[in-house]
Amino acid sequence: AASRTLKAYTRESISDLVENIVSRQAEEEQFTEADISFADMTVIKEIFKNRLTNIYHSRIEYPE
Repeated sequence: AASRTLKAYTRESISDLVENIVSRQAEEEQFTEADISFADMTVIKEIFKNRLTNIYHSRIEYPE
């Protein structure tokens, strides 16, 4: 839902969004009970970034 607030759907803006969300959740200690490592979290963030980039990719306009 947060991704819909982006003004531009660039790879950089999506990456910043995911990083900010995860950082904020870590600061709020939302992962203290989670049985995942920092390496796992890095993989998860990359998956989110790739999925959101694929969802919001711009379509090429073809001539008619």
